[in-house]
Formats: sequence, structure tokens, C-alpha cells
Amino acid sequence: MSKDLETFRTYAKSLTREQAEAIVRKVMGPPKRELEGKEYKDIWLLLQLATPFSESNNQHSWSEEYEMGGKIYHVTYGIEDKPIIQELLENDI
Repeated sequence: MSKDLETFRTYAKSLTREQAEAIVRKVMGPPKRELEGKEYKDIWLLLQLATPFSESNNQHSWSEEYEMGGKIYHVTYGIEDKPIIQELLENDI
């Protein structure tokens, strides 16, 4: 085992559950739920009529974020044939 891996494991074992969850949340972002079926179609229609409050492009895919009805939706284009729509389950609106 490398010295770096051993150092990381020692550090990870010293964390409380709350500290570990905070690190994972910072790296992974807030929890999200991917929309499917009728809900996907209904929200997609509404989002096409709205203006995103945030946009990003990493050359392989691009994403937009929308606020609608007190919820935040994250839309990702370029990964699949149709956009991926995710509802952020925790937000600070």
C-alpha cells in the first residue's frame, strides 16, 4: 500500500460521520432525483418556456439550471439522445 493511501485511510478513519457526509456532499453536490415518464414530459415542456438562471458548457455536454415553483431543475444535454432532467432535492431558494 502506498504511503499516500495509508495517510488517506488514517485521515478518513478519524472523521466523524457528519464530517464525512459534509465532504461527500461538497464533492457530489446536493442530492438529485432524475425525472421520468409523464413528469419528465410535463417539466420539459415548462422548462422550454423558461429562462435558465445558470448555464455551463464543458465541450462534451452542457447544462442549465432553472428555478420553477420553488424547486431547482438541472438539465444536462449531450450525454443521451434527450436531455437529462434532475430535480435538486435540497436547495436554498
